Amino acid sequence: MELSKQEYLDKFSLCAYDQDVEALEKIKAVLVKERTVMDKWFDKYLDMFERKMSTEDTETPIWKLYKTKSKEYSELNGIIKTADIYIKKFKSV
Repeated sequence: MELSKQEYLDKFSLCAYDQDVEALEKIKAVLVKERTVMDKWFDKYLDMFERKMSTEDTETPIWKLYKTKSKEYSELNGIIKTADIYIKKFKSV
């Protein structure tokens, strides 16, 4: 069973605290894989609904799901960037 996002964040925090670069790289790999899945989801979603996504009415269910997924994607990207910073920092020590 895969870990939840919060469990990954908790594990990430512990690894960063312990300066465990190998574990951080493993966690980052899982997160990058998840980002790739989300990239594919966005491609498919936009292929299916782009014509129905009016910029004038962004309160539709289609837009709400898109915004929710966009927020998740942004948070995931932030975690990956943070992992990169820690990995680079700990490797240079």
